[in-house]
Amino acid sequence: MLVNRRTALKQVLVVSAGLALLPSCLRKTTPASITLKNIAVDGEGENMLALLADTLIPTTSTPGAKDVKAHLFALTMVDDCFKKDDQQKWLTGMKAFSALSEKNNGKSFGDSTPEARKTLLELLEKSKPEDGEAAYFYHATKRLIVQGYTNSEYYLTKVQVYELVPGRFYGSVPVKPAGRKTA
Repeated sequence: MLVNRRTALKQVLVVSAGLALLPSCLRKTTPASITLKNIAVDGEGENMLALLADTLIPTTSTPGAKDVKAHLFALTMVDDCFKKDDQQKWLTGMKAFSALSEKNNGKSFGDSTPEARKTLLELLEKSKPEDGEAAYFYHATKRLIVQGYTNSEYYLTKVQVYELVPGRFYGSVPVKPAGRKTA
């Protein structure tokens, strides 16, 4: 079979384009749902944060932290507001938190039962942020999730209704007479 140069170049181009696209087709990790500039968190890490948020403030008759996307608030705060050292410490703590869940529950945090997740969080609640990487991650993330929940639209419109300053004017308040006479 005789192959001319044009056909050979065309086939090499098709094969090289296929090799360039193949790794992205075989990639199992999904990217995070929000764009992060300074930290690298994949979809699995985001799901773990969502489950952590749901374990901390679960959904009942009211929306939970996962429903108001407090975990995305925490990710954004770590990405935008933490110093480089603290971002690396938080990422290292995230890995240590996953490893601690594997060690204690035999499963990842996402695959653990809700009771096992709660037990792990109770264990970390007794620790201080200085006690280790997982403890730092837990306490920093818990603070951010609670902040995100209390700053959410649901919380500020349904639970603690925010009124703009100066607030209401109560003009019919009875005035008490002064106790002493002034000049």
